[in-house]
Amino acid sequence: MDAYVSRDKTERGASRMGMIVFLASEVFLFGSLFFTYFYLKINTKPWPPEGVALDPKFAAINTGILLFGSLLVWAASRLVRRGRMAAVQAALFTASVLGFVFLGITGWEWRHESFRAWTNAYGSIFFTLTGFHALHVFGGAMLMLALAIRTRRGKYTFATHTGIEVGALYWHYVDFIWILVFTTLFFIR
Repeated sequence: MDAYVSRDKTERGASRMGMIVFLASEVFLFGSLFFTYFYLKINTKPWPPEGVALDPKFAAINTGILLFGSLLVWAASRLVRRGRMAAVQAALFTASVLGFVFLGITGWEWRHESFRAWTNAYGSIFFTLTGFHALHVFGGAMLMLALAIRTRRGKYTFATHTGIEVGALYWHYVDFIWILVFTTLFFIR
């Protein structure tokens, strides 16, 4: 039994460290996108260009959706320690569905914007920034779905749940990045 517990602690530590290193690389990716946005903002007048009118209503709804999903993932990572696997599965599955709802709303917004990625520099950085974030939400939604399925199949228990903890780190990171994207695009402008 002691060897099993020791192996699980080693696996947990290595998995967490791997996710932290991965997320650090993602900080550089999004950091370069934010740098580009602010560089263009400083050097392009007017910013945003004439004719760009972003409505924050749907983005605010999407923010609520992601934050609620993050709350569910946090709850799942706590509930798994109590062995409440049905609740863990439901929370992860619901977080996944919310990720896909976020993507649906984002796609709808993209179709109804008054500009396109090729219209001007603002359009390019807007669609690049929101597009990269959407790709990360898609990855997170698929990850939460996979974790929910693995939970249903009994792959996680109160004693072995590293995948859920590491997946939660990714989901929370994606939500944090969205808060920065939302604030930058709709408030700082």
